[in-house]
Formats: sequence, structure tokens, C-alpha cells
Amino acid sequence: MKKEENVGTLLGIPQEEMAILLQVTRGQWSMFLSGKRSLPTAAVLKLTEMLTIVKEAETQEPHAAALKEEEARIKKYLEEEIIINQHKQRLAADQLERCKKRYQSAQNAVKIADALIAKKQQTHTWQEELLPLIKSNAQDVLKKNSLLVQEQYTLKLLVLQQEEVVLTERLLRK
Repeated sequence: MKKEENVGTLLGIPQEEMAILLQVTRGQWSMFLSGKRSLPTAAVLKLTEMLTIVKEAETQEPHAAALKEEEARIKKYLEEEIIINQHKQRLAADQLERCKKRYQSAQNAVKIADALIAKKQQTHTWQEELLPLIKSNAQDVLKKNSLLVQEQYTLKLLVLQQEEVVLTERLLRK
């Protein structure tokens, strides 16, 4: 079983395909992996050649062109992620700013409505009915743009800013 794990994992080729490459039956390959049988000499030579290729590849540096291409893809990915992140930051900052403005406006509306209700200077009935409605609408806006919601936007913005720092650091390393 140990030989199977080592050779199978090392070569990365499924059993059936390996048997075809070595020109043996799947059963012969299976029995070789389990240690119950040896392979024909020609198959052992091919297997040795494959194992040698793998060992040489481990000691050599990766192909420079392929490595540069991979690094270029990583760099492009990081640049795209930074752009997306900055866009998300702008959206979060805009949402936070709108939320704060709505909250402040609603607070002012509640204060005005409370003050006018307390003074009882409304001459018309519709004015007396309108003030509680204004206050109620303003309180709904306060709930929708509460300090909790503002804190959530602030945290979201901070997380995005930290993500940008990490992405930028990774990009500079490439």
C-alpha cells in the first residue's frame, strides 16, 4: 500500500493510464503497487525513466518563461482585485456618508416636530395632524440609518481598506 501511495502520488497518473503507458494489464500494475508481483523488465525500465524525469524536474528550476507568465497572471489578478476593492470602498464610503446625512436630517426633523408640538402654536387642525406624521416618518428614517447601521458601514470600509493594504503588499512583492 505504501508503494502505491508513493508511486501513484508521485507520478500523478491514474492506474489504468499508467498500465497502458507501461504496456501491462491493470491487474499487473495493481499487484505491483501492492507488492504482490513485479513488473516485466520493459515496464520497469519505463517506470524508472518516468521516476527519473520526476526527480530531475524537482531539482531543476521551473521553466523561466512559464514562471514569468504565471507571475504576470498573478500580478494582473492582484491589480484587478485592487481596482474592485477600491470601487467597493467608494461605494461603502458613499453609503456611510448618505446614512449619516439621512440620520442627521431625521434627527433635526424629530427635534423640530417635538418643539412645534410642545409650543402648540398651530392654528389649523391639519398642522396638528401633520406634525406627528413628520415625527413618525423621521423616526422611521432614524431606524433605517441608525448608529448601528453606520457602524456596520464603517467596519465594512475598514475591512476593505485593510484588504487593499494586503493586496498592495502582495502586488509589490511580485
